[in-house]
Amino acid sequence: CVFTHMAGCRSSPPGWGQFAKTTPVFTNSPGPASVCEGCEPGGWSAIVCAMLPADYSWGHLFWIGLSVLILAMSKGGFPVGPIAVPALVLCWPHQVTAARDVVSFALPLLCVMDVAALLVFWRHVDWRRVWPLAPGALAGVALASLLFLADDAALFSLSDRWLKLTIGVVGVGFVAYQAARRFILAHLPAAQTPTRRASAVLGVAAGVTSTLAHAADPVAQMYFLPQRLDKMAFAATTAGFFFLLNLAKVVPFAIFGRFTTGNLWLALWMLPVVPVGVGLGYVVVRVIRGNWYVALIHGVLLATAVTLIVKALTDGG
Repeated sequence: CVFTHMAGCRSSPPGWGQFAKTTPVFTNSPGPASVCEGCEPGGWSAIVCAMLPADYSWGHLFWIGLSVLILAMSKGGFPVGPIAVPALVLCWPHQVTAARDVVSFALPLLCVMDVAALLVFWRHVDWRRVWPLAPGALAGVALASLLFLADDAALFSLSDRWLKLTIGVVGVGFVAYQAARRFILAHLPAAQTPTRRASAVLGVAAGVTSTLAHAADPVAQMYFLPQRLDKMAFAATTAGFFFLLNLAKVVPFAIFGRFTTGNLWLALWMLPVVPVGVGLGYVVVRVIRGNWYVALIHGVLLATAVTLIVKALTDGG
């Protein structure tokens, strides 16, 4: 039991077992003891236990919390964000629907992180560079929602296995792009503003990849990096773009029932990690000097993405 020092922790709170069985994110329990297992009905201990995610061990909560922390650090400017979603999928307790659950679970937290990041970077956001990307991004969100997000009404059925594979491939592609980025930028004569056509294409690509897997980072970098913004303006402007993009995704996710009670409870439980991560990322990116940590991040991302691809191809779970 969570509250082992309290007398009478023997059974779960009344009604919680039925709630766990009927909540999508809590089905297909992996087997380890729940953090709420054994709490006596009645009393404040049972009330607190009922607020904890059912069927999640402390190990699950630790790795999920660490992944959320990593994601929040990226919003503070430390470039570790692409690791978070693949890592979340790998450590998610219900592997049958892991990718789908992770994408739904992460969106409310991403919106809170974006608000926190904007509070930090607001004065440095260059909105003039965001607006050309916005119409295409909104179109991409709408397109991905109609094609893949609406369960029975979707034009294409994207299984969890293919979603895992997509997340893994995007991770590998991100590392490949980062490896070639220096060469690409070296051959650009000066700062370049993307054309309207390029902005529209990249906007649609960002909307689609973000809706499917919160994986628009490579596309956003392809748009913003050639403009040669300084480090602070780059972090702030990308934060402004993702704030608008993630906010737009809330509507179709809500309409098509992607938010479950279980995911929302878990996100609420992880909420205190967000300001810690954003603040930590803001500090770390200013303290650490040199590019060695970037190479380490890309190495971890590559290993995580390849593991996710292998898992999707071998067991489909």
